[in-house]
Amino acid sequence: MAGSLLAFLNRATAPSGQRRSSRTGAESKTIALALQGGGSHGAFTWGVLDRLLEEDGLKIEAISGASAGAMNAVVLASGYLEGGPEAAKAALAKLWQSVAEIGRLAPHGSNPLAHLLGGEIGDWLSGSGLQFLTRLASPYQLNPLDLNPLRGLMEELVDFDRLRRNRRIRLFVSATNVHTGSPRLFANRELSSDVLLASSCLPSMHRAVEIDGAYYWDGGFTANPAIFPLIRHADCADIVTVHIDTQGHPGLPVTGHEISNRLERIMTNAPLLREIQTIADLRTLADPDSKFGRRLRGLALHHILPPEDMTQFETSSKLNVDWSFLARLRDIGRSTAEDWLLENSGRIGTGSAATLESSLFPRSHAARLAEGQI
Repeated sequence: MAGSLLAFLNRATAPSGQRRSSRTGAESKTIALALQGGGSHGAFTWGVLDRLLEEDGLKIEAISGASAGAMNAVVLASGYLEGGPEAAKAALAKLWQSVAEIGRLAPHGSNPLAHLLGGEIGDWLSGSGLQFLTRLASPYQLNPLDLNPLRGLMEELVDFDRLRRNRRIRLFVSATNVHTGSPRLFANRELSSDVLLASSCLPSMHRAVEIDGAYYWDGGFTANPAIFPLIRHADCADIVTVHIDTQGHPGLPVTGHEISNRLERIMTNAPLLREIQTIADLRTLADPDSKFGRRLRGLALHHILPPEDMTQFETSSKLNVDWSFLARLRDIGRSTAEDWLLENSGRIGTGSAATLESSLFPRSHAARLAEGQI
């Protein structure tokens, strides 16, 4: 397994240094982005991207995304290719405004009764109640015509022909093969509205999406998001991962509600944590003089993590597409990106970032991982 993976990745190009910005003449800093999925909490990522797009001289070379992260990635790239950062910002705003409007008309969107009752009952009606309903009946029963308003929205917002021809921003969208349980990554030349619907297909709410004779569910189950394509295909050394869920979860969940929320967060982060651990292991296994070994040594993996106040939102709120909620998440994302840039923008292009072993784990866990005890 390790040998075949090393052979697969050994074709990676060496990381490039900083380049001159064609817009300003200043030094440009090039990054690749990895965007987690997480339903309506993807509006947090929208806010992060909205702020990053305002940063002068910051160039985005490639983006990997799952589910809502994939939609953010593709809409950003489509807008950017049409009219640069401002068009990308406008396209992302249009995406989330349209999601809110679709939700307003849907039975599981903004619920006036939920607003009236408030508290736990209102939360149940907005999210958990729908989750309960989907345990009683499948989307093949609840949605026999397989209607999905996101298809029309994606075809309205995204110029897929342009994206398939594009080489300026490389895109990687993950989906989960229903037959094998393995991830599939769709690159630029394969992108379509079906690919985005597959990447965001929650099996309890939507039918599996058929592509080339195979059926797919949400990419967040297996690659949330995928990092390896960015290592192999991007030239830049800096990969910035935008997270939806926090990593640390203090306290032991004991109620059914707490356990359900914790399981959701663990499953959301598990594919990414596993991939980061694999990258850390490959750093040790790879020949330091090989192209891939040099690529790993030069890799700087950064993380934009949601602030602690994001933990106040239940996992069921990922189904909440009320505009006031989405706008609040956007504002939290912008503020988080602002803080991250103040602290980290000087490190981009310098090879300076947290080690892979300590970037996401508690200190004691990181030490044991570095010593090979885990």
